[in-house]
Amino acid sequence: MSKLTIEQEAEIKVQEIMYAIVSLLNQYGITDIRAGAIMRLLGTPEEEALLFDNKKLVIDGEFLDLRDVDEIPGEHDPDKDIGADTTLH
Repeated sequence: MSKLTIEQEAEIKVQEIMYAIVSLLNQYGITDIRAGAIMRLLGTPEEEALLFDNKKLVIDGEFLDLRDVDEIPGEHDPDKDIGADTTLH
């Protein structure tokens, strides 16, 4: 059995945290979860997170799936989009 590098261990841990956040939001009926927003929560720089604002995180069994927003027919309503500068309370 090969040992994981520190980077691999960190990547696994971040994936577990992201899965837990998406799972919790899903329990409260929030299913339109943008990858860029979760990345910001975890401290990703704005420039990098912006690249993922058009991606959605979806739970697929035990894994997170990263999909384009337009890839899921009928799920994206642009009129309900919340801007990146909006604060949710």
